[in-house]
Amino acid sequence: MMRTGPQPNQWKLGAALCGGLTLTHYKSFYHCPSLSILKERIASEMPYFPRWGIHVMMSQNGLGELIIGDSHEYGLNPDPFDKNEINQAILDYLQTFAKVPALKIAETWHGVYAKYLQKTELIIHPENGVTIINGLGGAGMTLSFGLAEEMVNEEVN
Repeated sequence: MMRTGPQPNQWKLGAALCGGLTLTHYKSFYHCPSLSILKERIASEMPYFPRWGIHVMMSQNGLGELIIGDSHEYGLNPDPFDKNEINQAILDYLQTFAKVPALKIAETWHGVYAKYLQKTELIIHPENGVTIINGLGGAGMTLSFGLAEEMVNEEVN
């Protein structure tokens, strides 16, 4: 994941963007009849992308900074360090469908988390007043704020 500094001149992105690679990442799209053809094309033309689970999204926060990502490394022992070549591949692909005033990266980071394969999230209430939420299975940028709001509303009601 990457974050730029604030965009100049109060520039606004508007709606979050995602490129075609994202269709291959989220289970929501698995029912699409042409998905296998898209996956074959990506594997043939850009084998680096599926190897690292790269799909490209961009959104903007309230400070005007752009949040850009992302990639996924799976296994029992993922590398704890960011890989500059993966971040560059993400930025290069982003520039095929988005033009922004300032793409200078201010910070990078990545998360390491357990993935619950049966569904998107695991939510348990082991005792009164305790809620444990794990996961979002690589969909945190997309789903985390909605799930947080849902959980807060559940606690309030």
